[in-house]
Amino acid sequence: MARTAQDVIDDLRDVSRTSGGIGPSNFRDQAETAVNTTGSRSRIVELPVDTVHRILTGRSNPFRVAVPAYEQFSSDGTDANTETFNLNHDLIQCPNTQDVVVYIGGSYYGSADAVDYANGTIDVTDPGSNNNVHVFYMPGETATLEVYKATPSSSASANEELYSRPLNLLNQTKQAEQPEYFELNQSALQPFLASDMRLNVYVKAPYEVRFEDPAGDGATPDNMLLHVPVERGASTVAGLKSLIKSDMGSR
Repeated sequence: MARTAQDVIDDLRDVSRTSGGIGPSNFRDQAETAVNTTGSRSRIVELPVDTVHRILTGRSNPFRVAVPAYEQFSSDGTDANTETFNLNHDLIQCPNTQDVVVYIGGSYYGSADAVDYANGTIDVTDPGSNNNVHVFYMPGETATLEVYKATPSSSASANEELYSRPLNLLNQTKQAEQPEYFELNQSALQPFLASDMRLNVYVKAPYEVRFEDPAGDGATPDNMLLHVPVERGASTVAGLKSLIKSDMGSR
């Protein structure tokens, strides 16, 4: 006998799930990440899921989000020289994470020695010389962040927007007081992703966003917040992807 939609829903209810989150380290290790094209809407994350996932919704399940800009500099030829680096984009104070994270080569440096928000500069002291200086900092310029779920298909109905907000506001909002969260109440299936579906993240920003430095030094944006609250299922559910795809196409 062919499986019905109700059979799929019944199996979905029976799947054991554990609460957790998907964050930047998951994206680096398990997803296909990409550097955005500045000024254009760009997919920076494509994360395939291998079991049933449900995105948790409402204020009690906050989506913690703050996305830094990236720039690379080089230290001069003098050991232990304190240098001032001019950032190309508006530097702001973020109440949710570190404003600036610096790596010298592959070594974590932490925050800058000094930060001048008015002039958009930072001071860094390289104990060595002629090293890459990787800087991840919180920008205030107008930008957008979007989260989608998708099935591998060229059809427009195979994608659905789950979240879209101005990133410049997210980087400045006190999320401990005003949490961001998903509102997925258009259908019972809207919060769900089936195995072989994708969780995709897009940005449109005038600055560069990346999950690791381009030189291969191992510098990472430790001040990035991109924590999606989810329940991970212990198994797959036959027929769920087709049912979710039909559900997405109905809106």
